[in-house]
Amino acid sequence: MNAFDPDIRAQQSDGARAASTEAETAVLGACLTATPAYDPVAAAASVLSDGGDWFRPHHETIWRAVLALHGQSKPTGVPMVEAELRRSGDLERIGGAVRLSEIAAQACTSVEAAHYAELVHGYARLRRYQQALARGMQAARQTDPAAVTDAITAHQAELEHLAADQSIDKGLFERFGDGLQQHLDSLETTVEAAAVTGLTDLDQALKMQPGNVVVVAGRPAMGKSAMTLGIALANAHSGRTTLVHSLEMGRSEVTNRVLANRARVNLHRLMEGGPAVTDHDWTRIALRLPDLSALPLWMDYTPRVTPGLVRTRIKALTRQTGQAPVVILDYVQLMYTDQRTPRQSPYERVSEVSRELKIIAEETGAVIICCAHLNRGSEHREGKKPQVSDLRDSGQLEQDASGIVLLHREDAYEPDSPRAGESDLILAKNRNGPTCSITVAHQFHYSRLRDMTRSTELEV
Repeated sequence: MNAFDPDIRAQQSDGARAASTEAETAVLGACLTATPAYDPVAAAASVLSDGGDWFRPHHETIWRAVLALHGQSKPTGVPMVEAELRRSGDLERIGGAVRLSEIAAQACTSVEAAHYAELVHGYARLRRYQQALARGMQAARQTDPAAVTDAITAHQAELEHLAADQSIDKGLFERFGDGLQQHLDSLETTVEAAAVTGLTDLDQALKMQPGNVVVVAGRPAMGKSAMTLGIALANAHSGRTTLVHSLEMGRSEVTNRVLANRARVNLHRLMEGGPAVTDHDWTRIALRLPDLSALPLWMDYTPRVTPGLVRTRIKALTRQTGQAPVVILDYVQLMYTDQRTPRQSPYERVSEVSRELKIIAEETGAVIICCAHLNRGSEHREGKKPQVSDLRDSGQLEQDASGIVLLHREDAYEPDSPRAGESDLILAKNRNGPTCSITVAHQFHYSRLRDMTRSTELEV
């Protein structure tokens, strides 16, 4: 090493930061001395992230050249890597052919490559952890007292993401046959859906499984909140841990809707309060109070909800109950991103939120059900029926969702329609089953949707 070494500063600070340059050299050396009999590149690549795991910049450059050759099924020995670096103009920057030979001379054995790669990755995670803590301290010094909660939530989201360590997906990359018998054994048992809607025909078609994101969309006053709140109550009533993020309605409004739904008390009377609530109403509410108090139903009325906050709430409930929750988000276009970028367009913001929610669902095993608004496209269409392309602000929602339910009511446009009191649930996308249209009854005075058969039954 000399004063002209491009990484002299990195080497001098090696002792001050978490790194093992010896492990990095050992892994790269193994790749530079690979033989057809054993491929250490694949073993190392299964552990190391695509970029950023290397402490020394010239090690990162060499690794990218190795990956480029390996991806083309070419040898990764010193001559080939030297030629690749010369082609990209990076050879002199990494120290020339002499440096490559020095690294090759310090190679670990081929069977040790993965172990040393894990050490390199572990140190990289430790550095990211240190950097996250430093950013947290900087944010703490600069945060306004009124924004402390937002700052903590953003920092917590960053740490949660770091803890997930998405670069190592052990168990997700395997030979097809390795898990085949286990899957065949699982087919002998009926798999219960991870979440239900409480509507018989919709549950038959829409099988919501862990990791699914389902979008419930419609124009204003179509019953999105009534439907998703009904889904929350159906799941909580069945014993499933359920979480509702209400971004549009406050505690009082949501509580009145729950009481109207479960106690069958007119919502308008509850909203008015006082003498409008009759003795009969109070009797019905009193009968339902024990059940409502015992429901595994959690409400979050936080006005500024980000994917990071959703992840935090899910993990907290999972630890508390031992069960990944069913999550209701009302509604997705009101959510913020964790980055809080002021110049983000609505399209970019909703797209980022959608991608993050999909990742969160897959990470945690939760089922996430999002309300979403539609644009005015359906109102200029004959029949007024909505389509998936009407989703407002982002096509990413359509891509990420496992299922999309579009709500439509004829009587919203034609008060004298013979289908007054009916709602169409258009299952426009369904990865786990068929697409179809299901008719239910809306009872908005009770803030709920009901199966057509059940809506005609006498309820006491």
